[in-house]
Amino acid sequence: MDSNDEAQIAYQKFTSGDYECAESLYAELLEKDNQNTEYLAHKAECNFKLSKFQTCLDDVKFLMSLNPADHVDAFISGGRAATKLEKYEDAYHCYKAGLKIVPKHKEIIEDLRELQKIIIKDVETKAAAYEERDYNAVDFCTQDPYPGDVDLFKLEVEILEKKYKIKTETFPQKPFDNLVQQQVANATLAGHNCMQAAKWKEAQKCFTMALQQDPNNYVVRRLRADASNNLDEITATFQDLWLIPKMKRTQDTWKLGGKMLMRFDLLVLAEFWFRKATQMTTGKDDEPKILFQKCRVIRLYGPLTTDCPIKVDFTEYGRAIYATEDIPEGETVFEDSPIVLGKVFDTVHYKTTIQSCDHCAQSLLSPQEYFMETFSTMESDLRDLVLKYWPNTKPIYCKNCKFVKYCSNDCRTQSWNTYHKIICPARSSATARLFKLSENLGKEPDETGTMVEVWDGHFSPLILARVWATIVTTAKSLARESGDIIPTKDQWAMAKSPYRKFIAYGNISVEKDQKEIKALFREIFSDCGDGVSYEITDAEYNGRYYQAVCNLQVFSSPWTPYHKFLEELGRAEEDEDRTLRLLKYLKEKPPASNVCGMFPLHACLNHSCLNNVEVSDGMVHGKGGVTVRAKRTIQKGEEIFTTYIDTAMPRKLRRAWLYKSFNFWCRCPRCQVEGDDADVCTKCGKKAPEGKKFPGCGKCMKAWYCSVACQKIAWKLGHKLVCSTEHSKTSYG
Repeated sequence: MDSNDEAQIAYQKFTSGDYECAESLYAELLEKDNQNTEYLAHKAECNFKLSKFQTCLDDVKFLMSLNPADHVDAFISGGRAATKLEKYEDAYHCYKAGLKIVPKHKEIIEDLRELQKIIIKDVETKAAAYEERDYNAVDFCTQDPYPGDVDLFKLEVEILEKKYKIKTETFPQKPFDNLVQQQVANATLAGHNCMQAAKWKEAQKCFTMALQQDPNNYVVRRLRADASNNLDEITATFQDLWLIPKMKRTQDTWKLGGKMLMRFDLLVLAEFWFRKATQMTTGKDDEPKILFQKCRVIRLYGPLTTDCPIKVDFTEYGRAIYATEDIPEGETVFEDSPIVLGKVFDTVHYKTTIQSCDHCAQSLLSPQEYFMETFSTMESDLRDLVLKYWPNTKPIYCKNCKFVKYCSNDCRTQSWNTYHKIICPARSSATARLFKLSENLGKEPDETGTMVEVWDGHFSPLILARVWATIVTTAKSLARESGDIIPTKDQWAMAKSPYRKFIAYGNISVEKDQKEIKALFREIFSDCGDGVSYEITDAEYNGRYYQAVCNLQVFSSPWTPYHKFLEELGRAEEDEDRTLRLLKYLKEKPPASNVCGMFPLHACLNHSCLNNVEVSDGMVHGKGGVTVRAKRTIQKGEEIFTTYIDTAMPRKLRRAWLYKSFNFWCRCPRCQVEGDDADVCTKCGKKAPEGKKFPGCGKCMKAWYCSVACQKIAWKLGHKLVCSTEHSKTSYG
């Protein structure tokens, strides 16, 4: 029986409602033709009818990646399956794919409205008490000293003394008579009066007169520091603060000293002063904490932004990136390389990804994978032409496990020396299980042989394993360099330092629901060789998991073997005739080898529903990475914003989605000037009479006003900036 007959029987079973038989037949047909959209669509619908929701969703994601011109019903099934699984973002993308085919499909529009209600209700139920709470970024940041800070501290003190002539001295206590005391008091009062009148130079002179009589008067010395600070005399200001004994320094003294040290660019000392100020802080004064983190951000990111028109800063909402010069539309803002990478599980591209280097993500696309079945049917001389110019993409395997693939010996060696020696599947049954689990997208068979989900992350658990393995390898290397076997506390801290750049914020403790995979990680890292172990505590597990959740970015190397092939083919003048004949076999683009990675600079980008940059795949230092480009002209001093979600969604849905996925309520300019419903004035919050609706903005219909006055005020306050065609499109409702 040929495929056409089998397809006809499968369709008969499908239309008659025999979904189990039809699903089995379509599965067999797809083994022969795995990109047949009709087979895939009907199989997905069968799985939905059989309540196999995850399988249905997997089928629809694969179908979506093939960009079919029809099969709306399959996308509806996928959306409903994802909703049943509470995978609301997947549901949204399934419905969006259906609307691309039929833009005003009534059933999809109604399903999307219901989806919106479900998401909002879910978030309101779980987070009603927290909606408008203030997010305090400094609560999630430590002030622990870095390894090596003791030596840097001493070096910076030496710089203070030699470069800035800051003196460390003590003054003998003078005997005071009443006349001297009165002179000190008069000079101090005069200085204080000058300060009140903003006469800083005169105040400075008065305080100097007082200190000549009483050099150990630390109150006057602090006042003179204030006067010098207002005169912008940094060295004079700090000299007085430095001479105040530590036990006599107030919180404000430590804070002002830290600010001066920042201006000296002595950041380790500045951190020390801000740390002291923080320890003395009472109430809700977060300024010393924020200033401390500003120092730390300069230390961490200053070297990364040297050649970029940006700087990283720390605000009350956390790290942020700002333009240091005007950036024209379309210009590259920065490029970034991943510090760790791995597979993506939750992506519509997953089933169509091709093999890539396990270390650098370089595509290993072969001509057979690119041309697929047409490769065997094209003329033999054209096949010879392809093989002649297609670059060698034969993978190089790990010498031990013979499983993990690399693009070169260099990548294999780097991988082994960096992390792979710790987690190679040939090393133990536990590491072999971890790789198998990753290969099966987080699932493994239980005692009955049924595949069950052990890991529910949207990324491979190998990413966490690589982080820990890299830390272990680095710590062991540092120990060897110092003649030790077991790493010291400082060496462990040094090994962990690259990951300090990534926030780890989540409002639930995931380790409680991932006991099995946590136990597997603990087994693997309990013996890292040479008597070294790495303790994965509950806090460590939770922290690293959220580092990945909060920071991973999907990317793919944009320069594939296909592009290299075209480049070589373009130079081959002697094969021009065959090249012209080959054109009909060339598709628009090759399949992607999507992975995800943690990018140090990219991780500092904050979200806005009115984002001013776009993130795309890029080549960075000859390897795959990300390129961030200006979506519009960005002014000097403006914050750089990306978007974390599909911003075509209505405000209420966007905010609920952001809270559900990223644990914050968006207060970007767009969210502040758009409304949720026509029965509430977007500007003043006034409710419409029962059964009535307020008129909406005639341009975007995303804001409603109780009066012309409210509309005019809102327009001036910012609605004018966001009310444009680009930001008011919506696909439903």
